[in-house]
Amino acid sequence: MATAGRPSRKALKQARSAQFLGDRRRQAETQGPTAVLAVAMDQLRSVISHLPETARPDAAARATQALDQLRQNLTES
Repeated sequence: MATAGRPSRKALKQARSAQFLGDRRRQAETQGPTAVLAVAMDQLRSVISHLPETARPDAAARATQALDQLRQNLTES
């Protein structure tokens, strides 16, 4: 259990994960937009996989819908 002066294990794990993903994003930025996109997709998959199991299908469907809309907008321009 976390105390007032000590964060919980979950909070520490989330902080490490955020740091790791932030580092990956910054490294990808040096490699170009396609690398950044790959990292962003990994981050999205990670967030969805950490949702409660009952929320995952809706989140995946919403993400797919957003990507399909973006793809359609890009092909129209």
